[in-house]
Amino acid sequence: MTIGLVSPDMTGSFTGRRAAGPGFWQGTAWQRRAFWRLLWQDTRDRASAYADQESQRLFVFAPVLLGAGILLGDLWRVGIAGPAALLASSIVAGFVLARRGHERLSYMLRCLALVAAGVLLLAVRLAVVAAPVIPSGLPPVTVTGTLGEVELRERDRRYTIDVAEIEGLSRKDTPARVRISWRGAPGEEEPGDTVRLRASLAPPPGPTHPGSYDFSRQMFFERIGGAGYSFTPPEVLGRGGGSWRTDAEALRERIAERVEGRIGGREGAVAAALVTGKRERIPEDVVDALRDAGLAHLLAISGLHMGLVCGFIFFSSRWLLSRSERLTLSLPIKKLAAGCALSAGLFYLVLSGGAWSAQRAFIMAGVACVAILLDRRAVSLRNAAAAALIILFLRPEAVFAPGFQMSFAAVVTLIAAFAAIEERWPRIGTGGPLTKASAFLGGLFLTSLLAGAATGPFAAYHFGRIAVFGLLGNMLAMPIVTLAVMPALVTSLFLMPLGLDGPVLILVGKGIGLVLSIAEWTSSLPGAVRTVPQLDPLGLAVAACGMLTLTLLKAPWRAAGLFLVILAMPLSRMAEVPEVFLSRDLRNVGVRTDGDASLALLSKRRDKFSAESWLQALGKHPNINEQQSFATCTAGICRHPLRRGGELWVLTDRSQLRSACRSAAIVVLRSADESVDRGKCAALLIALRPEGNHPAAGILYTDRGWEIRVATPFAATR
Repeated sequence: MTIGLVSPDMTGSFTGRRAAGPGFWQGTAWQRRAFWRLLWQDTRDRASAYADQESQRLFVFAPVLLGAGILLGDLWRVGIAGPAALLASSIVAGFVLARRGHERLSYMLRCLALVAAGVLLLAVRLAVVAAPVIPSGLPPVTVTGTLGEVELRERDRRYTIDVAEIEGLSRKDTPARVRISWRGAPGEEEPGDTVRLRASLAPPPGPTHPGSYDFSRQMFFERIGGAGYSFTPPEVLGRGGGSWRTDAEALRERIAERVEGRIGGREGAVAAALVTGKRERIPEDVVDALRDAGLAHLLAISGLHMGLVCGFIFFSSRWLLSRSERLTLSLPIKKLAAGCALSAGLFYLVLSGGAWSAQRAFIMAGVACVAILLDRRAVSLRNAAAAALIILFLRPEAVFAPGFQMSFAAVVTLIAAFAAIEERWPRIGTGGPLTKASAFLGGLFLTSLLAGAATGPFAAYHFGRIAVFGLLGNMLAMPIVTLAVMPALVTSLFLMPLGLDGPVLILVGKGIGLVLSIAEWTSSLPGAVRTVPQLDPLGLAVAACGMLTLTLLKAPWRAAGLFLVILAMPLSRMAEVPEVFLSRDLRNVGVRTDGDASLALLSKRRDKFSAESWLQALGKHPNINEQQSFATCTAGICRHPLRRGGELWVLTDRSQLRSACRSAAIVVLRSADESVDRGKCAALLIALRPEGNHPAAGILYTDRGWEIRVATPFAATR
């Protein structure tokens, strides 16, 4: 049997040649070597052609490289000089190599420059937003400043204050902003007012255990250096006003009150949140039902809301302009409609409070509108890349935010999937009403399925729960939101100055009522919510790389992304979950158990938020009342057995420390004492630091015995 080889001096592809059969092994050694040599050449040529194809799409990969640099900069804590020098040298070397014809080396240096730019962006951002943090153990103080934001929540009011002065702190130690809660009756304070109040402040809260969400990271970038509660209502020292921010906040409040007052009940609270972004008015049971039904994204001013508002204005204005034959023939009505949509998006951004999720959504919608103005495709991977680049340049810390990760995961997946479908099965004609309805429902189903699959790993990692029937909830609720609720809300805003918004808001209330009924029914189905134990960040990183490989690459090797997604599943289960949880300042302790309950808690009343977070890390429903209490508690001593053997002792003072060190495996001393000598204690000893504080921590059992892992707040590392 012949082998079908060409002579060694011939070039070309192996395409069309016969594969080596049994006769291959009967050929000469020269023939076998020639076969493998030509196979290697063919594989190398194909890989080179694929690489050249991908290299033409550097702009699409740019946000990924920039984001990788930002993540690297978070690990590699350097100043500005190092990344700046690396960026400059990469650009210069890449330009020189390109002039000399070394395109591939130049391409690699351009990729390196993007990574260096990410490191530099984060370093600059950290330097710009750096501000003092409230010291631990600060007694109650008087705070004076300008009221920046007022959040009217179900149980209290929360104020964000631009600080002018804090009693007992020097100017260089005073944080730029603080966040204070007040549980008393609301006063007449408004954003922009100069206020004074008496409050207890502490540093921004860090993670509740190693690997959990770090609240201090977000507050650091918002320049909030302290949080606490007030003993007195804010005393208004002077009225603000005159700035556009103050006027916009006052307008938001008036519209929220009008919408909520006209509709009433929980439907009115949800409608006010959809218009103004004020979610604090929504009852907790409604939030839980929407979250468990996979509809929590309705409560955040995100790409969905901005897209619906801009889309409604675009198509409505285009339809109105097309009613005039003269305008249609003389003016570019599509571009005019895009301009109207862009203006509406900007107004909605201001009206919704300008939260970062809303800014991200406006940037994405704005890129689409500008693309129409420039005669480009409104929806493409290049436009998504442009939006991501703008966001990362403005706020490089967005790469750590769950909203940014989930938003772009969904957007990129949907664009890539629908582009592939359109390329394979192009649309021919418009079809009749039945065809259009089928296409709408099919598109909604596919959109919900793909978006859920793309955001699922991020939701599981950040929130520890999966809405099992999220696809069903979205299929039932989203047509109502898309076709009725959001268009009616936009219409009501136009009619509100005329006082004609009442009937339209009634329609909005009916639509939201249907959505809430769907959410409650979906969330009440058996097994509607699945809790997920704490996942390893390596698994999330590999899953993200796999999805990016599948969606961004064009060559056949993008199929490797499926392998990465599958590989991420076992990797994500490698997270080390502590055997013992310690809350901040050792206020509460949780010990893992083998029974039906997941934790034995030192206290079921103290620091409930941390205890709920510990249960979520174990993949359990966060119901504190179902957990055990410590086995034995006497005067000053609480004890509980450990699954790995021995006991954990919690002491309120050091009078029993010597006995505890002899008998226990772990000793938690809830008092500050500089004289504690850990070397003389046979047990693992954890005590408050001399200044009276201690970060949250977890204790793991390793080959070397018991080890403590401290969850250091982000603000404390800067």
